[in-house]
Amino acid sequence: MEQQKQYIQQYILDCINSDDRGIDPQPETNKDKLQFLFDTFKSEAVYPGALKRYGTLQNIFKEWIAGLPTALDIEFSNYGILQLAKKQGSLPDNPTDNQCYKITSNYWNYIAANTFQLFSKYNILTNLNK
Repeated sequence: MEQQKQYIQQYILDCINSDDRGIDPQPETNKDKLQFLFDTFKSEAVYPGALKRYGTLQNIFKEWIAGLPTALDIEFSNYGILQLAKKQGSLPDNPTDNQCYKITSNYWNYIAANTFQLFSKYNILTNLNK
């Protein structure tokens, strides 16, 4: 389980993309990448009433990444999500339809939860008063 968590968190870090933002210098450390991701999310998705609508900052983030922001180039097709789950070790090579459904239906929550764990690990402030 810990190995799967490390795999998906490294995947998230590898998918952070600041190339199109004209940032110089580009964020290189994991902390800098995560700060960039959080700041971009905050500027693009956090608005008055968002917390009331979605309940938590993590839920706002989940909705934001489901909209495929350029700041996070994660897999989005069901096929790609299932291939990622197989590489991670959370899905067997010959999964049942039910196993596939569980993976794809929880994907956005899973990515959001692991990203917020990374924010916490690297002390990225996730409050709205920053």
